[in-house]
Amino acid sequence: MWKKFAAAALTIAMTFMGVAHADAQPRSFGQRSGCASEYLIAIPGGGNTLPGLPSEAPVGDKVYHVSTGVRARSGGTIKTVRIAYAAVPFAVLSYTDSERSGYDETNRTISRLAHQCPEANFSITGFSEGAGIGAKIINDIAYGRGPIPAQRFSSAALISNPRLGDNGGAFGGGAYEVHKGALEALPGGYGKVGSRVLDICRVDDPICALPEELRSGVDPMLRVAVFRGQLPVMEILAATGVPVILTFLFGFGNHGKYGPDSYNQASQWIVDRSRR
Repeated sequence: MWKKFAAAALTIAMTFMGVAHADAQPRSFGQRSGCASEYLIAIPGGGNTLPGLPSEAPVGDKVYHVSTGVRARSGGTIKTVRIAYAAVPFAVLSYTDSERSGYDETNRTISRLAHQCPEANFSITGFSEGAGIGAKIINDIAYGRGPIPAQRFSSAALISNPRLGDNGGAFGGGAYEVHKGALEALPGGYGKVGSRVLDICRVDDPICALPEELRSGVDPMLRVAVFRGQLPVMEILAATGVPVILTFLFGFGNHGKYGPDSYNQASQWIVDRSRR
């Protein structure tokens, strides 16, 4: 009787050890539950978002329309995540500080999603300040400094990129390589991922196609933060002059004139290059 009991106990123990051993084998963790196969990182322009807003909030008119088109064309398989940052340039913050807020938040968001969803790929869209932030992130990705490796970057469609130039991407909206945005060019442009990037820019939009006679006024403008008392009016006037400022103000009205053609081109570009 005792021998039978011992044999049974040994069998159970060996079985348990076998199961435990099997459970102890290394596992290959793929895509986690709840992850999308591709994320569209949508970065609104200045005045279009605030810190703390949920990533699903439909803010940023231009990026909202692009993301809506992407959702429709992809059947919802590309998930949009909107970046909420201190998009208050020239008012509460200087442009430089506002852009840094958006850049840091975009980096954090992509890094977090890339870690949580190791098989997901990423696309980027942005308008104006958001497009400039996106361009910097793309430059980082191309040269190994970004939140994801280049092989996980699917595409980007940027509207009115203030860092427009001969960055190695495709063009839409009328502008091309000779047109230069209001901000400094990206060293090395979009590098090896340039073929995946579309820049949409109207030639009469001074944010992405700044006339050379206005360029001397850019540096003091970047320091403007009205509610902090940072308003170097005399420096701006000395750099440009009243007639030039008026030319810029009249041209700035074209900055918001992007419509369905631009949104459709941007969303189709992203879906066509998706690796879902």
